[in-house]
Amino acid sequence: MHLRNAIGAAVVASTILAACGSGTSASSTATTASSSSSTTSASSNPPNIPNNPFAGKTIRLISSGAAGSTHDLALRAAAPYLAKYLHATADVVDMPGGGQLLAWNYVSKAAPDGLTIGTTDIQGLLANRWEKVPNETPNIQDLSYLGFVGGGVAGGAKVLFSVNTSNPPLTSIYTLVQDHTTKVTYLGSVGDVSVPMLFKIYNIPYTALTTYSGSLAELQGILRGDGQLSSKTWGGSWASFVTSGKGKVLLEFSMRKTWGIDANVPTLYSLLQKDPPATASEKAALEANASALDAGMGLFGPAGIPANKLAILQAAIKWTVAQPGFIAQSKKSALSTAYESPQQEIAVIKAGINPTTEATIRKFVPLSTGVAS
Repeated sequence: MHLRNAIGAAVVASTILAACGSGTSASSTATTASSSSSTTSASSNPPNIPNNPFAGKTIRLISSGAAGSTHDLALRAAAPYLAKYLHATADVVDMPGGGQLLAWNYVSKAAPDGLTIGTTDIQGLLANRWEKVPNETPNIQDLSYLGFVGGGVAGGAKVLFSVNTSNPPLTSIYTLVQDHTTKVTYLGSVGDVSVPMLFKIYNIPYTALTTYSGSLAELQGILRGDGQLSSKTWGGSWASFVTSGKGKVLLEFSMRKTWGIDANVPTLYSLLQKDPPATASEKAALEANASALDAGMGLFGPAGIPANKLAILQAAIKWTVAQPGFIAQSKKSALSTAYESPQQEIAVIKAGINPTTEATIRKFVPLSTGVAS
């Protein structure tokens, strides 16, 4: 399944841990159909695949994150079930680097035989395109999208939170978007789209302090209270920091009506309903970015995978996500378990590459001037 000129496609994403720097495969682990039998003993039996083109083959599952990252953990949870369904060997290969570009470009240039597929972050793919990052994965509308798991219904959500500093802490996103006089300091990540676009569309005066996402400098900056506001994927030490009383979540960047962690925290959907921006194009830009974050993590392959193979891979992934063992392992690793279909992701990609939406987003986010981090 692919998308070109508004015809079928899908992409996959999640607000995730993406390692920076160069590198090739950091680790590789293979799971065969036979060796996975004990691991998947509690799972249902997959259907028989007549003339199975994957039987006895090795499928490389390329993680765009480092060992122990969200992408790596999700693939290792899925590998035994994919191996069982396809009667194949599933080999997990970590390939971090270039803000996921190393893995994305490797998969996009692989042979279209269905034997090389990898994880992707739809919001990251779109953000690279919106910001015109050098060496961005080309023609994302043509890639083969397979579905996987949706974005953070509970954990994994991208949130904007205030930090309790010597200044009076910010407590309401509605007050923030309506008050155009108080300048705020924002500690953000290089290449972030969500917060700068929100601030600029709602005319919130701010000073940006940027660092690399997940870096020690970012952690130290948040702990020191360098910025009144920061934005992170909800989970781990960041969530513990906020819930310890040192901060307050003001907004979840999501088009869901409520946040799964705290229904009292507004989502972007709620904000747009109560206090919409000045123009329809600005509203569409905010919706496109939040929908991309909602889309979650998924698997994709190069353009041109034959329809019969693509359908088998999509069915294998849908079956995998439903297995009790996969769900249990994913929950243990604090990963999403909500299935996201390729069809659901088509609309997200189409919205994100809409020419008017792209042009609007580019008005509010800085275009890249160097190599992707």
